[in-house]
Amino acid sequence: MHYPVMIEQQVAARWKVSLKTMRRWRLDKVGPTWHKLFHHVRYHEADVFDFEQQSAQHWQTILGDRERVPRIVTHPPKVSAAPAEQDAQPDPAVHYVSAKEVAAATGLPIYLFRDCAERERKRIPHLMLVGNLRFSMEAILQWEMANSVPGIAPEPLSTTAQTDSHPQVPVRTPRWYEVVREQAGG
Repeated sequence: MHYPVMIEQQVAARWKVSLKTMRRWRLDKVGPTWHKLFHHVRYHEADVFDFEQQSAQHWQTILGDRERVPRIVTHPPKVSAAPAEQDAQPDPAVHYVSAKEVAAATGLPIYLFRDCAERERKRIPHLMLVGNLRFSMEAILQWEMANSVPGIAPEPLSTTAQTDSHPQVPVRTPRWYEVVREQAGG
């Protein structure tokens, strides 16, 4: 099953940037919207694709049509054209996977799924089938979406190129001795 949530290492590898750069972008409110699941940073694929599209449009408005525009190739999940008969009948077969498989698919640590106390505390949906611990990927995805907290959303990229003839001058912060002199009256 395709899992539509990425960890920061996957996004960094996709864009060929370092983890340090990804973390700096989050602090600077740059990049796609990120989510936090407990202390794990996650990116939803839809947010990553939207950010890539916005970035491509932003570059196009800055550079114009005739100049070389950096191309971002995205491969959103393909939706298979299923006949209407299959849509009418729900899929009766739900696939269950082991803790190792769900940890590999989600990028979350395996102890979240194996440790009974951790599963109960975080209310991770699971099923005991004849003494075997199993998980439904659909249920895990719904659980993650319900329990992840959005991070600070980045500001949207402007669609028009800004050409200010007068750049803003930064405001000078007075030094501590200037503040003391001013308060002393002289």
